[in-house]
Amino acid sequence: MSTRRSARVETGSAGTAKRRAGRRTAGALIGTGAALAAVLLGASPATAAPYGGHYVKTIRCDSPNPWPAAPLRILVDVWTGGPFPSDGLPGPAITLDANNPGGMGPILELTTLTTVRWHNRSTGRSGVVRVPTRAHNANWEAVLHPGRGRVSFTIHQKIGAMAFNPMVNPQHSSCRGSAVL
Repeated sequence: MSTRRSARVETGSAGTAKRRAGRRTAGALIGTGAALAAVLLGASPATAAPYGGHYVKTIRCDSPNPWPAAPLRILVDVWTGGPFPSDGLPGPAITLDANNPGGMGPILELTTLTTVRWHNRSTGRSGVVRVPTRAHNANWEAVLHPGRGRVSFTIHQKIGAMAFNPMVNPQHSSCRGSAVL
């Protein structure tokens, strides 16, 4: 009889351990689901800000494709106030972060020369930032240091196919934006 009880106790404790593990897994799934719901239902993109900056907006800056394919869909996120910009200079700054969802795949490459001309309407300062990149997609990041005030900028992209030459069939596109720093 004592063997049966010990067997029941072992089975009972294993069952309890399984129930506890199941509760922990369910709790983790509920927590993950709640976090996802918060993001989808109104959490601000600023909660994921790079370098402590604040999300301002996303600008569409599409470009013709230098390869015989569909146009490149390029989204540029505008961030302000980052105290530690990626260029290593002291902040605050405006960061323009371009993303080309999907890209060109693992074989085809693009060469991009992005030129951002900015003008601080509050102080009158202006400047130019040039960003050369080479990748499988049209992703780039430009950091502007215009000082405090209302800043307008124009993005010029020159995107070419990388095929035995750095810039074959270059395509040009432009877009505009503004931010307050």
